[in-house]
Amino acid sequence: MLDLVAIPSVSTLSNLPVIEYAEKHLAGWKVERYPYHDAAGMEKINLLATTRPGIAELAFVCHTDTVPYDPEWIEAVRPAIRGGKLYGRGSCDVKGFLACVLAAIGQVKVAKPMAILLTADEEVGCVGAKFLARKKVLRARHMIVGEPTGLRPVCAGKGYALAEIIVRGKEAHSAFPSRGRSAIFDAARVVMALEKVAKKLEARKNRAFDPPFTTLNVGLIQGGTAKNIVPGECRITVEWRPVPGQPGDWAAELIREALEGLKGIDARLDVKRIDPAFDPSATRNLAGLVESLTGNSATTVSFGTEAAHLSGMTSEAIVFGPGDMTVAHRSGEFVPVKDLNLCVGYLVEVMKRLCG
Repeated sequence: MLDLVAIPSVSTLSNLPVIEYAEKHLAGWKVERYPYHDAAGMEKINLLATTRPGIAELAFVCHTDTVPYDPEWIEAVRPAIRGGKLYGRGSCDVKGFLACVLAAIGQVKVAKPMAILLTADEEVGCVGAKFLARKKVLRARHMIVGEPTGLRPVCAGKGYALAEIIVRGKEAHSAFPSRGRSAIFDAARVVMALEKVAKKLEARKNRAFDPPFTTLNVGLIQGGTAKNIVPGECRITVEWRPVPGQPGDWAAELIREALEGLKGIDARLDVKRIDPAFDPSATRNLAGLVESLTGNSATTVSFGTEAAHLSGMTSEAIVFGPGDMTVAHRSGEFVPVKDLNLCVGYLVEVMKRLCG
């Protein structure tokens, strides 16, 4: 596990070293690579490993990239175990789960087809998962998508959408503001309108989630060129996370309506990405099995996962894994060693029940 976490696998890098690490544990499996190049020309590898031909009774999915880390955090790629916790970038999200899968498959001799799907670029938009979904590389009856869920089976999750609002004004010397129009002043009115949109989204509840509604966030505001120039442009980055059952573009429609209501302001919404929510599967055989093994009831998550893109490949998907997402994506990321050991045992038992 320590050697896996020690492999630098930030999304800007090639994930080939992680793929090669996994392949060493897949002797006897049929292994297929599905490569592509990202926008920067970096080669990325998706991997499908199967025990035998046919519809897989069980498939494990795990992404191979991590978010960046502070160079001052030495343990990011020099992982260490202290106080029963394994520290390092990706230890929680999600190399811990990958290590558990690789450890578990070595303990079970399966009779039914089983598959492992390793994806690239999850952290920058589930790019690898979308690539594989378009190619329809796999069919499985049951699928476990690895994410830190505190060893609770997750049956549904929110989607993710990203957009930018471009507010245009007119530059002028700041000593003569009437000769221009401040895009930043106008952007302030746009942000106030977005706050009202957020309230409208909040009014439509889905009690299965926490928070129980589609959230909206203004994460970035960038504008102006100098302190003594009336700014001619301001850009606002906004994201929202739609709950299942709501159209992913509903928030976009509300934002456009709000912008149209701001008379005299030149503001345009540019939607960059809308990823679907992870809807509950029609069956819950896998979820029920994992509930019985762990003693943890099924739940939902408010973050996006690859399950939303890969659920079309399977009859039932859940998200599951060791660790807590609230400690991921920050310096000091860790996963409890106890969780790792428990997870291996649960995965072994799932394999025995479904594929033995």
